Amino acid sequence: MKMTRRDFITTTGALAGAAMLTLHAARADKGGSPLSPAINPVFLTGSLDGWPLADLAAIGYRGLELTPACLDNPAPWLAQAEEAGLALFAVNALPDLRPYLTGSLSDAVEHRRRATLDRLLATLRRMRELHVPFLVVAPSRLAENYQSVEEARALLVESLRELAAAGDATILLEGAPFRLFASAAEIAALVDAVASSQVAAALDVGHCLLRGESPADAAKTLGPHLRYVQVHDAEVRCGFPLLDAHLPLGLGAAGRQDVLAAIADRPCAVTVTAPDDPLSAAREALAWLTGQRESPG
Repeated sequence: MKMTRRDFITTTGALAGAAMLTLHAARADKGGSPLSPAINPVFLTGSLDGWPLADLAAIGYRGLELTPACLDNPAPWLAQAEEAGLALFAVNALPDLRPYLTGSLSDAVEHRRRATLDRLLATLRRMRELHVPFLVVAPSRLAENYQSVEEARALLVESLRELAAAGDATILLEGAPFRLFASAAEIAALVDAVASSQVAAALDVGHCLLRGESPADAAKTLGPHLRYVQVHDAEVRCGFPLLDAHLPLGLGAAGRQDVLAAIADRPCAVTVTAPDDPLSAAREALAWLTGQRESPG
């Protein structure tokens, strides 16, 4: 059934205000298979331009995770999302947080940290207009030779508090491989240090695998801080470089039961990359999660 703009905003607003937000990672069998996660179409192809969002809804997805750039001009895709009944569930800011290029939330150069915060504050203002409940961010690397880990932590906590005070969205801190504070224990400690109900944690399955953590174990470590799970695969082979390539599910080290244990009843989003055949990758990801297929292909 087609949703009106009023229905659409009401739906996303209700999601934002719920204590336990769900897209829903609905359970249809005793194994608890997630049947209707969100998906990030920008990760699939590198752009939202020309995306047939109705096809994602037809496959079984019920929400969208987007990047900040998508909110700069929502006109080309917002009507499609409304038509398809896809809720706007999260904005993933990690593509905008590239150390040494754009600055970071813990940058020792104040004007670079300020510029990063200002970009994210602008994103939060757009999110408020569209009632998007989650903004996903991540720590950075050390700022070359002129910053200690303690200094980076203090700046990160200060930045997270400013973001939390600026809008209605929950700021989700996610551990990213090859950066500071990557482990689940470090992310949990940072959320505790911020001490705000508007700051919690996200878990990225591929990032866990790349840093040698089981997603299920990481979810236990994060405990009640964990509000959201992003799902993609990662290849981990001895003697080969570790790449955060957002592989389709089943092409790397991810185990289905481990992933489902991490998701539990939490909202989740598929964040795989497959520019050559994105719809097939989206379809295969949902089949993998629901146990209809153990691996793509």
